[in-house]
Amino acid sequence: MPGRPTSPSMGWHARCHARLRQLLAAACCLSALQALQAAAAPVAAVDRDLDTDIGMVAAAAPAPASTSANTAAAAPDPVVLRLAQHLTPGTLASDGGQRRLLDALYALIDEYPDVRKARAALESAGHDVNTARGARWPTFKVGTNTGDAKLRRGRESYTAVNAEVRMALLDGGAIGAGIRSAESQEAAQGSVLYGTRQNVLLEALTALLELHRFEDKARVAAESARIIGQLARIEERRAELGAVGRNDLRQAASRQAGALAQQHALESQRMDAQARFTRYFGFTPQPGWLPQLNVPVQWMPANEDSALQASETVSPELQEMEQQIEKARAEVDRSKSQRFPTLAAVVAHTRDPSGVLYAEGTRYGVELSWNFGNGFELRDRILKAINELQAQEAQQETVRRQVRETASAAWGRTQSGRQRESQLADAVREARAAFEGRRRLLEVGRGSLAQVLDAQLDMQRLLLDEADAIYDQRINELRLARTTGRLLPQDPPDQWLNALFTPQKPIPAGGGAPGTAPMDEPGNAPGPAPSRSRPEPQDAAVATLSASAMPQRIQLRLEQQLRPVSDAFPTTALRQQW
Repeated sequence: MPGRPTSPSMGWHARCHARLRQLLAAACCLSALQALQAAAAPVAAVDRDLDTDIGMVAAAAPAPASTSANTAAAAPDPVVLRLAQHLTPGTLASDGGQRRLLDALYALIDEYPDVRKARAALESAGHDVNTARGARWPTFKVGTNTGDAKLRRGRESYTAVNAEVRMALLDGGAIGAGIRSAESQEAAQGSVLYGTRQNVLLEALTALLELHRFEDKARVAAESARIIGQLARIEERRAELGAVGRNDLRQAASRQAGALAQQHALESQRMDAQARFTRYFGFTPQPGWLPQLNVPVQWMPANEDSALQASETVSPELQEMEQQIEKARAEVDRSKSQRFPTLAAVVAHTRDPSGVLYAEGTRYGVELSWNFGNGFELRDRILKAINELQAQEAQQETVRRQVRETASAAWGRTQSGRQRESQLADAVREARAAFEGRRRLLEVGRGSLAQVLDAQLDMQRLLLDEADAIYDQRINELRLARTTGRLLPQDPPDQWLNALFTPQKPIPAGGGAPGTAPMDEPGNAPGPAPSRSRPEPQDAAVATLSASAMPQRIQLRLEQQLRPVSDAFPTTALRQQW
């Protein structure tokens, strides 16, 4: 501007900026020319081959009869495009890991020690049922006795053999009550087995999600330490040139050490989660080898009322209490049946070879017995059975309230967790954008390293919080599915658990490591954030194709294109804007 004094420092800065713009423009043009040469070389080779082929065809072909015939002969055949199925390198490892995990899950719900213990108790209760039912059949008894008897003709020795067959005809309902009691106990043990299988499956899947959680969090901490290290190296060069001081560099070193310490702490927690995973599944997985777990949407109840109703209907705890109440009622009936007389048919035979005490013969008869006792014992036994029944009914009401509380709490946690996951995903996206903006400002000299470090710390904290939100939500969904009986139904169809590892709900944006596009090597820049919505097939043909080709993956490749700005200078366009 005329009349405005110009300082030497301002003129030196203007010349430096002009020189820098010239150098960047020259480098951009040189990179573009090299890319043009690389792209034109295969085209020229193809043209030379095409000219050679045309010359050979023209020399060998006869004179054309007409222009239309030449046009028809020169027309190329239509190109037919086919969908080629290609096995990518990652498919074998991921499919192998998923198959091994599913095999371990199916074996887990049948062979885990807690499940085998519950199954043994069920089989023991089955034996009690057989014993109770066997009371209706005749009983056999064989015995012998020997001794001396004083008779009129003197003392004589005898040896007798007794055989008796007895069958109860009337017992007041004691045998029927005993059978009902044993059957109720067996049904209760069946409910215990079902609940144990559900609990073991839930704990195993929770261990899998915890392992995924700490793997992702450790990866976030490691990536944060790497980003801070890159920023620190750039700042160190600037400090060596005298452009900035070393305070921000010391802050970067402190942040990097803190991120590394956090990474080691998360690695320790990951080892604990891996040990728990190995306890359930019986093998130690490789990092990144296990598939992601997603609870199918159809397993989730539509609303809280349906969740409460389903939990009361299929709860194994409530079913067990109902069977225990039936058993207590049967015990009350059996105690009351002892007040009535019993009638039994008896067939007995006694053989005394010497004829000292018994004569040869078989006795057929009916025995009627009525055990009065002292009167107090029978009364107390009946009252005790009634009190046991009352206790079981009170326990049933307690369990029902606990089941409703668990279902309501699981539903509430699932709904709030979904909102938390969504909000944290938005926060991570904004924090990543703020971090990238701060870093670009630092590259063009318009910001400080302290601002970039603060933005990076906010992004790292939000990434860790989002990882917790994601896996907390998955665990809450599993608990809700277990409460409503959808995690493992009574009679599940074949391959029921395969739906847990079908890609349905991808990890939201920000669930992985922070992006490092401006400082990554070429070709390693992160792609766009995955979508939160579930992809739906556009038509029936696409759905059929996806279902038939599910075990395989279609390989996608990127074609090289010449862009206006070279990849070697990712900040050129931004600097030109300034």
